[in-house]
Amino acid sequence: MTVNQKKSLVAFYISKYNDAAYRELGYNGTKNKALEDLSIRITGPDVEPNAYIRQRRDEFDVFFDNGRVGYCKRKPKSAVTEMYEKWNIMSFEEITELVKAILDGKMEEEQVLNLKNIDEKISEHDIEAYLNFSDDTAALNTTVKTVVERTYSKTKVDMLKRLYAYKCQICEGNIGEEYETNIAEVHHIKYFSKSIDNSSDNLLILCPNHHRLIHALNPEFDYDELQYLYPNGKIDKIALDFHLTYGKEEK
Repeated sequence: MTVNQKKSLVAFYISKYNDAAYRELGYNGTKNKALEDLSIRITGPDVEPNAYIRQRRDEFDVFFDNGRVGYCKRKPKSAVTEMYEKWNIMSFEEITELVKAILDGKMEEEQVLNLKNIDEKISEHDIEAYLNFSDDTAALNTTVKTVVERTYSKTKVDMLKRLYAYKCQICEGNIGEEYETNIAEVHHIKYFSKSIDNSSDNLLILCPNHHRLIHALNPEFDYDELQYLYPNGKIDKIALDFHLTYGKEEK
């Protein structure tokens, strides 16, 4: 996630839950000081804190009755509305866990699975079955479960699914929603079995249909355009993006 993506989520959380959010994050003093400290926790102590979180919080205020009046009568930007619609469905406990994961750096932790410890060939299907479903029939679980549990945490995967409200980043669909279940799946852009890359920039949240389609056809992913190019020339663009950082510059 970019710095501003992280700050936007924190700003949403503070706008919606206000005092409860500050308390949950451990702040009991002045809010100005808390906002400055939150900025530092995201960017690091060597970067001068700015007013981005405060300004974005004010933009989210139009959706919530929190007593602040700065932006309450302004029409929100389309990007702000999009974030509100995706994140507002989370419970207080769910978004608190996500915000804390961002502030604690868990979303950016490098998680390395040492495949040299695995004698049996592990397929990409087995790896993603473990990440998405904890499938006990997958070789990754049955053969090397103790190795995996020591070296690989699924926190990042679970938090990304929540960040997108379990919607596909390509079609924006959640085909399990009407059945009151979540079946969004994580996909490695560069296949994990070959790249051993579990960074956020290598992960997408997809519906099962697009996930299967990509594995069946192996389209080329263009990071600059954020799109898949299929062998027949068809293009699937990323419609939702709250976390990819490749090629992006902070404004």
